[in-house]
Amino acid sequence: MSFLIKSDTACWRDFPPEPLVKGRADVLLDFALEALRAGAVKVYLVFCDDVVVEVERIRAKSARELARELAGMRRYKSSLRELAANWRGPVYYLHESGVDIDEVEITRDSLIIAGDQDGLSREDEEFLRGRAKWISIGPLPYLSWTCAVYVARRIRPSSAPRA
Repeated sequence: MSFLIKSDTACWRDFPPEPLVKGRADVLLDFALEALRAGAVKVYLVFCDDVVVEVERIRAKSARELARELAGMRRYKSSLRELAANWRGPVYYLHESGVDIDEVEITRDSLIIAGDQDGLSREDEEFLRGRAKWISIGPLPYLSWTCAVYVARRIRPSSAPRA
């Protein structure tokens, strides 16, 4: 499974910010670190200036270390909408108003989308209504990195090959 997190406040042109909390780049970095540690294959970081960085194999143990590694990772102009529209597997949007995650079988070819500390824009959510299944881990908003860990650990058993 892969994750995508979009920020409307952290911009690539300001990267790496000092301090990391500027623009809340720390939210993207913590999300990527924890999602990969929990078993995600890839994390797409979508910055406010429509730059996407693909994060997969990392050596970083902290957000600061990951910020330094990002410069050497695959980076290109794109958007949440383009990535979701062209995804070849199921697309899920993690939102507190979605259906309970226990009612959905998420497979290895899935893309799970999350918002940053402010959530996604109204326009992005409107787009996702027609493209993604909205799923939830509960009725309250949670820190995005905790959601990544919960979702990755929760779906790992259901994505194992079946006999």
